Amino acid sequence: VDGDLSVRVLESVQEFIEEGDAMHHCVFTNEYYLKADSLILSATIDGKRIETIEVSLKRMEVVQSRGVCNKNTPYHGQILKLMKGNMSLIRKRMTA
Repeated sequence: VDGDLSVRVLESVQEFIEEGDAMHHCVFTNEYYLKADSLILSATIDGKRIETIEVSLKRMEVVQSRGVCNKNTPYHGQILKLMKGNMSLIRKRMTA
């Protein structure tokens, strides 16, 4: 969380379907839920989806972060900064 911005992991195939439908991109149709080396997250403000984020678990970095129709949003930089600042939390949970 960074102010009004929240980021959370997509936890089910249903959530991938909803994210893809709402964001008009391929997070579901390209079966990102099957990518063992990726963590997929949704960035929201006041419950409204802003960007979908893919993190490489091998490289521990954001591979992509895209808004509606794969476009960047005015929050893109803030999202990337938040993700970079919290990558250690992802790493820690992987080893737990």
